[in-house]
Amino acid sequence: MMQTRRCPTSLLAMTPVINMRGCGRLTPDPFLVAREQVSAQDAARHYGLTLDRRGWALCPFHADHKPSMSFKGGRYRCWSCGASGDSVDLVRGLFGGTYWEALQRINQDFGLGLSGEITPQQRAEAQERQRIRELHQRFERWRGDTINQLTACIRVANTADWGNLTDQTAEAIRRREQMEYWADLLSHGAASEQMQLFKERKQVELLISSILTTTRMK
Repeated sequence: MMQTRRCPTSLLAMTPVINMRGCGRLTPDPFLVAREQVSAQDAARHYGLTLDRRGWALCPFHADHKPSMSFKGGRYRCWSCGASGDSVDLVRGLFGGTYWEALQRINQDFGLGLSGEITPQQRAEAQERQRIRELHQRFERWRGDTINQLTACIRVANTADWGNLTDQTAEAIRRREQMEYWADLLSHGAASEQMQLFKERKQVELLISSILTTTRMK
């Protein structure tokens, strides 16, 4: 009977280059190593963020007056502005520069001993990772803003003066159930459903604009 050879090295911190005749050569992914060894909470403390008793901090990415940044599973999330990510994302947000520069800062400050050289493959992977993260952050900002705007539209419907309805308040009342569905989906729905709504966001944004633009001018 053919026996399966097992690779003893942790796959969580390695990027495999498969060799069908054996375990193959495993190349360390420095970003995964950094994330495993330095959590976002560790990085936050090290770079000056103060955590309260709950483990929350003032978000450094907007004018935060009440701790709205939480930490879980090695990652952070701001429940106000929508910023989220791992330790590399946090350091890049704090100091600017590229993801590779943020990684090098963590490597130096936490003594991870990662190689200072970057291969073309690692550079390409870092650039792709940066593109995906920026898209994710863009989505999170849109999601947070849209929830707030939908809530404002629903408030227009709930507080409408039935004896003096405008076109905007009438539209808010007529579309209230739809807006409540969207707000609930963006708050608690599956990621796939949220992304589908993001792709179709034009209809959401047009409705919000039609209700809030004139309403706010009064």
